[in-house]
Amino acid sequence: MALTTVAVYSEKGGVGKTALASGLVAAAAARGMRVLAVDLDPRHTLTDELGVDSPAYSVNDLLFIDPNDPDPADAAELVQDALSPAGEAWPDLVRVLAAERALSHREVDATIGLEHRLARAVRGVIDVDLVVIDVPPRAGGRLAGAALVTANVVVIPATLTLDGYIGAGEAMTTVRHIQRGPNPDLQVAGIVRSITPRPVRQIHQELDRQLAETYPDLLLDARIPHYAVREEARTASVPITSAPGREARTLASAYGSVLDIVIKGD
Repeated sequence: MALTTVAVYSEKGGVGKTALASGLVAAAAARGMRVLAVDLDPRHTLTDELGVDSPAYSVNDLLFIDPNDPDPADAAELVQDALSPAGEAWPDLVRVLAAERALSHREVDATIGLEHRLARAVRGVIDVDLVVIDVPPRAGGRLAGAALVTANVVVIPATLTLDGYIGAGEAMTTVRHIQRGPNPDLQVAGIVRSITPRPVRQIHQELDRQLAETYPDLLLDARIPHYAVREEARTASVPITSAPGREARTLASAYGSVLDIVIKGD
């Protein structure tokens, strides 16, 4: 059976993408799964949240190819040096391909085959049960392309805002292009209502209705509520599954529900 590799993707920022990626990593590790977290966002938010500080190598080192090198190294061999353990608050089961600001240069890198180097690198990692990729919200970018070529499942977070709705729609457009091109096996696990507000106002209800009407077969029942404990856990670089309190348990359960769908959908 193929390794489940999930890309967490929206083409708008601020919709809870990294929160969902982190939550999936935490939920999987809490079940005893060996997880590889891949941060493709040059802002390196997931890297920071997972407690990785100043790694010797990053995912940028895997994707970069010297155009003057006639025989570039295989990313499947380089990946072992690029792996970092997650921070001390995270289970030993979690390893990270960290991001750095220089990763942004890959968006304008014209090197042939760059999108496929991430897939080669992931195939070079052994002893892993789940790969979670945090994808930058750049429409049609090369980093997003690398993530979607590598993944076999994509999950799309959408806030009940106009940005959330637009981001989901644009992500679906890109996914369809990838499905009809380099990765026909890519599956959409679903669209997840993310950072759902309290109280829910009329505008939120209207956007919820639009999501349901536009994506009747993809909108998941699971909702990720907006709780302050999520930001507290992120700031402390602690998995939400280890955070105290009822709200943390609610979030952990919600991420677990999405994880079930991701695994089942692969």
